[in-house]
Amino acid sequence: MLSPRQITIILKICCRQLLTLSCLLCYCYAWSQCPAATTFMEKITTIEQSSDPNTVKIRQLDSLRTLCLHCFPQKDSIYARIVHRMGNLYHLEGNWTPAIAYTKEAIAINSSGKGASTAFLANSYFNLGLFYNKLYLYPESHRYYDSCILIGTKYPEKTAIALIAAEAKAFSLYENGNYQQAIATSELGILLSRNRQDTLSEMILLAQKAQALVAIDDTSAGTTMRRALQLLPTNALPAHQVTCYTIYASILGKEKQYKAALSYYQHALQVNRTQQRWNQCALNLIDIGNLWADDLKETTKAISYYHEGIGFAQKSGDPYLLAGVYNNIGTAYWKQHQYKKALDYYQQGLNTLPIHFTATGLENNPGYAQLREAGNDYFVYTLLANKGESLLALYHSTKNNSWLRAALAAFQAADMSVDLMRWKQYGEPTYLFWRNRTRKMYQQAIETCYLLQDAPAALRFFEKSRAVLLNDKLNELGARKYLSPADLAQEQELRILTVSLQQQLDAAAPNTPAHETLYQQLLSARNALERFIRNLEKQHPAYYQYKYDTAVVTVTDIQKKLLSEGTTLLTYFTGDSTAFVLSISTNSYRLLKTDFHSKEVQELLQLCTHSSLLETQHQRYLRLAHQLYKQLFAPLQLSDRSVIISPDEYLLPFEILQSDSTNPGSYLLKQYAFSYTYAAASLLKGRQERTAGAHTLLGIAPVQYADYLQQSPLQGADQSLRRIGKNYDDMLGLYTQHASRQQFLEQLPRSSIVQLYSHASAGGADKDPVLYLADSALYLPEIQLMHNPVTALIILSTCEGGVGRQARGEGVLSLARGFALTGIPAIVTTLWQVDNEATYALTENFHHFLQQGMRKDVALQQAKLLFLKNNDNGKRLPYFWAASILIGDTTPIPTVTSQRNGHTFIYMVAAMVAILVSIFLIFKKNR
Repeated sequence: MLSPRQITIILKICCRQLLTLSCLLCYCYAWSQCPAATTFMEKITTIEQSSDPNTVKIRQLDSLRTLCLHCFPQKDSIYARIVHRMGNLYHLEGNWTPAIAYTKEAIAINSSGKGASTAFLANSYFNLGLFYNKLYLYPESHRYYDSCILIGTKYPEKTAIALIAAEAKAFSLYENGNYQQAIATSELGILLSRNRQDTLSEMILLAQKAQALVAIDDTSAGTTMRRALQLLPTNALPAHQVTCYTIYASILGKEKQYKAALSYYQHALQVNRTQQRWNQCALNLIDIGNLWADDLKETTKAISYYHEGIGFAQKSGDPYLLAGVYNNIGTAYWKQHQYKKALDYYQQGLNTLPIHFTATGLENNPGYAQLREAGNDYFVYTLLANKGESLLALYHSTKNNSWLRAALAAFQAADMSVDLMRWKQYGEPTYLFWRNRTRKMYQQAIETCYLLQDAPAALRFFEKSRAVLLNDKLNELGARKYLSPADLAQEQELRILTVSLQQQLDAAAPNTPAHETLYQQLLSARNALERFIRNLEKQHPAYYQYKYDTAVVTVTDIQKKLLSEGTTLLTYFTGDSTAFVLSISTNSYRLLKTDFHSKEVQELLQLCTHSSLLETQHQRYLRLAHQLYKQLFAPLQLSDRSVIISPDEYLLPFEILQSDSTNPGSYLLKQYAFSYTYAAASLLKGRQERTAGAHTLLGIAPVQYADYLQQSPLQGADQSLRRIGKNYDDMLGLYTQHASRQQFLEQLPRSSIVQLYSHASAGGADKDPVLYLADSALYLPEIQLMHNPVTALIILSTCEGGVGRQARGEGVLSLARGFALTGIPAIVTTLWQVDNEATYALTENFHHFLQQGMRKDVALQQAKLLFLKNNDNGKRLPYFWAASILIGDTTPIPTVTSQRNGHTFIYMVAAMVAILVSIFLIFKKNR
């Protein structure tokens, strides 16, 4: 007899078997209705090659996807192929969200190893690279292009698409001004194409390399392009012919072979005419006109070619291209000093742009809402900057102040367009590219403010002309911690939708129902994004302030929030032969213009960085130091004794300037405590409350280095660090082998103050600055990856910590800049190779004065003065003491004593409360 429990178990087993059999029968029936895998592939290909609209193809592929899931529950390479094709079709429709989602699903399946096609990953990686590039998300784009290239090197059948990815990435890098990386990527592609014996790809990549070489004025561009032309087949596609002819023509122009250059431009024009590529015809005529205007100095002939280009631009239906032609005509008239005629064409160009701006008066400019509608910000910016330049020139020729006010309005609108442009840019090279492009405009804008004596307006242009890379990075770091991953994802989705609709609108024929529908959808998407942003302002005000508040720092902000009594901010903008200086103190401000020659600054710095030069050419040093004092400092007649310098091109230590040409010891150091900032806005952002670190002081002194680093021992650094540690109750010291790369990266973000004794190098034109630790090197980009350290002050007692690659408008891309980019508000760094013993003495003095509660700038000043007092004439040369400067926040640090007393007080209060509570409980119990 079976027990009830046994019967229940048997029944369950039988039910399971029946269910399994039923499922097996159903599955077999479904399988009998399913096509074979090869049939699926045939259907995919048939759909892809059909002439049906993309929307129809998407529906067909979606039906096929559903059937595939029914037939093959395990998603495999066939399913991946279907969703990959769907992603591409959605991209062609400008529908980015499903395009990206389906393509990423294809990648996930083909990366799983179960029924995957690893080789086909190259196709999906390429598509994502293309998608993100069109969405202006360049780092993501380049990363996926790299993945495609990597797969292509492993699977010979995918080398062709890898070469296309190399070309696409190289062109993207070129367009964003990252010419060196564009060259490197082209060279990688050239190597791959030669290994594959693909001469066509080699030709295309050689042309791309030559184009980037032209941009950096590399004379090897001609040789590279001539090799590309040798590989150009006689039956080459028209597009390839045009590309090669156009690039080669630009090279010939650089080589001053103008007749040959015009011939190649004409060749390209003829091919484009035959192919009815009207937009390319217009571009060819612009190139020809530019050659006549810029190189042959025949602007009248240039204008005739530009006018011919108007017809082709109108045929192309591209309003931005037409605006570009008008811009070039205006520039040609500007060169003829026909400023009003130039302005008419600039205004006509602005009216041509699809931003609903129709005002024809020269005093009128597009507003923020109209500028926001621009699909190509570069054309808008160029027209507005050129308009401002012409209005300024018109003032100089007429002395009519109304033109100055109009010029200022145009420059302000141009600056607004730069703000909008920057939101679409990613990565250091792109920011630097635009810093170079916009510098001339900022100089003219500041000159306009000077002529109007409008210092508050000038401050905007001083601030916007520099440190944009730094400020944007600080914004990103500061904002990241306030928003949840879901909010960040929603923000990106809304931005992608806006870009997608803008691109669809640009492609749609104007004055059609489809255009109107897309325009309404775009307005709705923008409103949704703005609602999201306004909501952020309410829910996350700190995030909104960091990332979306486009207001720049004002004179009032600086006076109230940054400057204490007795402190002045000096911000500089240096041109070729003049400098503008804006001085702001707590109750006044001045805007001055002075003579300036950058060669004098370079020579002075060169003398100071070599003790032997400084000693043998001391009289020359004295003359230069006094001359620069008269130009850059004396006219300001400062009474305040603490001075914050916001420099422009060169980080000059003002302490070394001489107020008296007859007195070798009349250093400004003796009168003023100097500190430096990359921009006033970044200095304000650094003044936030910071949580206490796990260690008050982190001290690092490798002393000895791994053999392969080839660094000499830093004898005495550990002893100096131990002496410094006596000023602090809580110091973590990392000496010798313990001063490793890993320990540095782990402990620095947790420490309130960091003292580093080590070797460093500024790098070079194409090399990043590097910091050496006991076991390995740490490069600038790696430093910038640290997020939100609690560190309030880092002292880089290294060689060349404050020098590096010079970037116009951004200053020096140095180790100090790298630490600033992590959010550390105050950095003491060095500007040249330093003497070890002098460095130890200065640094120990600095910590001593810090612990007395002095401001950081005053503590560093007093440390240097004490060094001068304690040393003879040989060691009093600026080489020994002037290399160290303070960048950033100047406020005092909490002293160890005050921290200890504060903690003691808290413990005493807590103990007293505990005693009182105990007494009360005992009393209550006894009652």
